Amino acid sequence: MRPQRARVGLTRRGAVFLAAAIVACVAAYSSGLRELLYVGILLAAMPLGALVLVWRARPNLSVTRTFSPHILEAGSGATVTMHVQNRSFRRSARSRWRDTLPWRPGTTPDADLPALQPRGARFSGRGNAASLRYELRPPRRGVFAIGPLGVDVADALGLASSSLTTGAPQPIVVTPEVVALPPTGLRGAGGDGEARLVQRRAAGDDDDSITREYRSGDAMRRVHWRATARHGDLMVRQEEQRTLPEARIVVDTRRVGYRDAGGEDFGGEGAESEAFEWVVRMLASVATHLRRSGFVVTITETGPPQLGSLDRKGRRAWNEEEFLVDLASFEMVYDRSLARPSGRRAGPTIALLGAADEATLDWLADQAVPGELAVAYLVHAVTAVDVINRSFGVTRAPLEAVERLTDAGWLVIPVRADDDHVAAWEAIVFETGRSRAGA
Repeated sequence: MRPQRARVGLTRRGAVFLAAAIVACVAAYSSGLRELLYVGILLAAMPLGALVLVWRARPNLSVTRTFSPHILEAGSGATVTMHVQNRSFRRSARSRWRDTLPWRPGTTPDADLPALQPRGARFSGRGNAASLRYELRPPRRGVFAIGPLGVDVADALGLASSSLTTGAPQPIVVTPEVVALPPTGLRGAGGDGEARLVQRRAAGDDDDSITREYRSGDAMRRVHWRATARHGDLMVRQEEQRTLPEARIVVDTRRVGYRDAGGEDFGGEGAESEAFEWVVRMLASVATHLRRSGFVVTITETGPPQLGSLDRKGRRAWNEEEFLVDLASFEMVYDRSLARPSGRRAGPTIALLGAADEATLDWLADQAVPGELAVAYLVHAVTAVDVINRSFGVTRAPLEAVERLTDAGWLVIPVRADDDHVAAWEAIVFETGRSRAGA
């Protein structure tokens, strides 16, 4: 339990009363009117007495929050339920409460907190606690601390008030928005959702490569009669080997690659980098889409790995919720050095980049696999001019970057940090179709 912090002071009205008391006492001394002295003493006693009252009326509360849901997607809402209990042996006064938020305006709107009965067996379960609820809508992804609870107690005349904070902040996880992407040519699964079957055939006769000798317990329906006639021994068909198609996503996590980085604090309304936030949403959407389509997804980061926990669980393991929770705290890194390039793998590669520098372009050029689709999204930070010209596809990436990646086998798609993710994904189909038509 976090210790309570209280602050007691006069309100504006109480300060006016105290100032009037000083004026009345000075006037009484200079004029010799005893009545003014009495008025001054009364005016001073009222706010000072109110200070004592609100100090004694400070509640001693315990606060527990629950979030529903406890993990939510950016842009969606959650219900916060607070269980507030009186821990004092005396009845608490009526007060106003507000919960602390890590984004503007900084707190929830003030609301009434009813008087709570004292602790003890006599009042247990009967007015000793209150349940407070409010709706929470985080502006963006992240792991946010909600709390502590603020409670204000004032006297009946509004001359003094006591403000205290109580209860430890509790975290809520906000994952990036996952955009439903339409199907494209990147398909690795059948209509039933199962990964496609690939037969491993060695050189030589097909009958020999897919058959083996009969073993006790093999079903007769698996007997391969043509191979049996040729070998003279009973032969059965081997089971086809299931293989999952692979896809790789390359993400630039280095801060140097995002020119709009360094804005407001990430916990506020403004993102540290809108371009990086676009990349994270696209990463979440593409990885989820490909995985649901039957792909084994590998994520390569240009900076120090932050999603390495996914690789330790095996190539086939995939916990979508855990992956999105990891992305909630996914951030840019200050390290300028590039990670060691991973080995080339078959399958499509999707690269998500900001303003790629020369070193990044050289690093990425080596990642394309001949004969496999490689798509590079170059995300451009939105400027004041871009806000006026809002059409998708008008962004012009640096010509040198486009040419170098194109020569290395990449399909380059320039986008802006406020472009629609679905339109950006569909651009793969449009651009690959145009490339084939031009060829």
